[in-house]
Amino acid sequence: MGCCCGKEKKSAFDPSKDGPIKNRSCTDLICLIIFFAAIVGFVVVGIFAWLNGNPVILLLPTDSNGRICGVKYGDLDLSNKTNLFFFDLTQCASPASYLNFQCLTPQVCVNSCPDSSWTYIQDLVILQAAKTASASGASNAVISTYAQTNLNLDWSKYICKYDIDAKTEFEKGTNGESDLQAMISAEKCAPYYIPMSPVVNRCIPSVIVDATNFVADSASGQDTTIVDALNQTVTGSNLNLGSEVIQAYLNAQEIGMKIFADFTASWYWILAGLGVAAVIAFLWIVIMRWVAWPMVWITIFGLFGVLGFGVYYTYTEWQRLLTVDGANATLVSTGFTTNLSQYLALQETWLAFFIILCVVTAIFFLLVIFLRKRILIAIQIIREASKAVAHMISTLFYPLVTFILAIIVIAFWAATELFLASSGDPVYKVLDTNSTRVAAETETDPCNNTVCNITVWNEANHTFANDDTIKCMFIEYGGDSLFHRNTLWLQIAIVFAFFWLLNWVIALGECTLAGAFASYYWAFDKSTDIPALPLFSAFGRTLRYHTGSLAFGSFIIALIQVIRVLLEYFDHKMKGSENKVAKFFMCICKCCCWCLEKFMKFLNRNAYIMIAVYGKNFCSSAKQAFKLIIRNIVRVAVVDKVTDFLLFMGKLIVTAGLVALSWAFFGNKISFASGYVPSLNYYWMPIVIIGIGAYIIAAGFFNTYGMAVDTIFLCFLEDLERNDGSEEKPYFMSKSLMKVLGKKNKKPKDEKKKTKKEKKA
Repeated sequence: MGCCCGKEKKSAFDPSKDGPIKNRSCTDLICLIIFFAAIVGFVVVGIFAWLNGNPVILLLPTDSNGRICGVKYGDLDLSNKTNLFFFDLTQCASPASYLNFQCLTPQVCVNSCPDSSWTYIQDLVILQAAKTASASGASNAVISTYAQTNLNLDWSKYICKYDIDAKTEFEKGTNGESDLQAMISAEKCAPYYIPMSPVVNRCIPSVIVDATNFVADSASGQDTTIVDALNQTVTGSNLNLGSEVIQAYLNAQEIGMKIFADFTASWYWILAGLGVAAVIAFLWIVIMRWVAWPMVWITIFGLFGVLGFGVYYTYTEWQRLLTVDGANATLVSTGFTTNLSQYLALQETWLAFFIILCVVTAIFFLLVIFLRKRILIAIQIIREASKAVAHMISTLFYPLVTFILAIIVIAFWAATELFLASSGDPVYKVLDTNSTRVAAETETDPCNNTVCNITVWNEANHTFANDDTIKCMFIEYGGDSLFHRNTLWLQIAIVFAFFWLLNWVIALGECTLAGAFASYYWAFDKSTDIPALPLFSAFGRTLRYHTGSLAFGSFIIALIQVIRVLLEYFDHKMKGSENKVAKFFMCICKCCCWCLEKFMKFLNRNAYIMIAVYGKNFCSSAKQAFKLIIRNIVRVAVVDKVTDFLLFMGKLIVTAGLVALSWAFFGNKISFASGYVPSLNYYWMPIVIIGIGAYIIAAGFFNTYGMAVDTIFLCFLEDLERNDGSEEKPYFMSKSLMKVLGKKNKKPKDEKKKTKKEKKA
């Protein structure tokens, strides 16, 4: 048994070591301390957000005063009023609402959404008729009494603010129908409503049918129209505004219910399909040692066949056009044209195709000739990885640990964001409903989004008491405290902490798997020297000694990802800009950050392998891995591309195979299984789910396999550089790899004598 130590000089064979070195110490302690401090800070912010936030306000609607529907507030009990009603939905589509990002109409919590059509114009018409029928000079009290007792005004149909009773408010006045109009204009009660349904606890119009007829019916046959609180006419087109969107939502809701019913009826078959996908993915990894060689070479010869056919076809077309009149024209004389058939009718075009394909074929042939040994090495590395996975089946299920840890991090971050966004007190601002004035944005515009006091605003003598277009509206939950003033920075900080923790979880998985597979490679006798619990031992070593190093690597990735998020945010803000130079530089920055992230992920992955093997800090391991890769760049490129191809083929075979099998089953294409197929509204639903699930499962299995390939390959390169096959420094690679390289280990003298005696016997 033996291993390579972490020193730069070549190390001698040491039979006391059995894989990755055991005598380790903690690495990158400063990063470890900072990482733990970041976790503590993340938790502290989360606890503070949980104590001060209430995510219910993000799930349940809030009225115009910021009160949550379904919650009791002192004497105001909204516990049974869980739905939000908008006084005038047409105002939600007004330009002023778009500019202020707020529906500029009163909103109150109600027990249930209205299920009938109504407008106050009906009562207004009745009051006008009562006034006409009354004697000249009759008092308003007589008119009001007559209207309520003999004409049966139904005040229960009015939906008003909490402290307003429609009947009581009306009786305060002395001008009959004018008082009713004033009550509606002051937005104390809703001017109209139509049949509605609760959608996410918001009263949204049900399927809107012929709103013009509704307007006519509401007018009770009189020559009048509906007038909203802003004294604007509500027409059929107003009410139909957005009806197509609402209809699409309802249709989508119906489709969603059918899909859910299909899932309920076929969930056990879906689980069975995903189980089959896992079995196939596992079998594919196991048999990779046998299929790698034929698959790679069949693909190479297939590409030769395609290129050869292309050369033959372009040559024959060129020869054919030599006898065609007009085909000898030059490309320059033809000029630029979008009609490709004109180019394909020229000799020069096919001659150019022929030359290009000949050059490409020659280059590809020379590459295969010069890289044939490296291709064989790549195939043998893949075989060794397959054997390593077969020896340590538990590694295939380790991605579940990574998945669970990632879910915990994501859930904690999402919960913290929810509580943080919902912390604080209601914030109200002055909003202008006059869209013309808001769009002008003049300096004299009194609506400047300043904070207002809703209690003062509800009094009769506030600054804009005589201007119905200026309103004090609830905007969000927040406050003026130090914590709430820095909520944006806290959110950015916890986003960074989220990326850092998530990348650390991924790094932990990569380093753990690398440690397990390195234990396999550096076991001199694969049958006896592999540790009993290589995966568990690697996990313990990584967590105990190298948390700081993993935090260092994941910090770099997290920093790049946050920069990319900020660039995407700025790019989104610049979409309306006409500055082409700024857009160009933004595109360059985004591209550079993307490339940098990809490079750092590749470097970190190999650095984690070196950390798992030698136990050095992150910088030393990254430097060692980078130099090793640069010294063997051609081998790395060949192994990487061959592995990518085989893993892609594996994912394709698993996914396509399961999709085809599911289609045959749920489409009743398998006669003997037709009696087991459930009745479905959309037979493609379980097929899509199984296809997506099969790809995810295959990706999880093959990512582990890819880690095995990368680990064994780096160990192989280290083995080549540090050992020479002598008795003191034997190779740890398999005999098949040594055969490809033309190398072998020298046998000890005692073993040589024993072999000679056996031959003589």
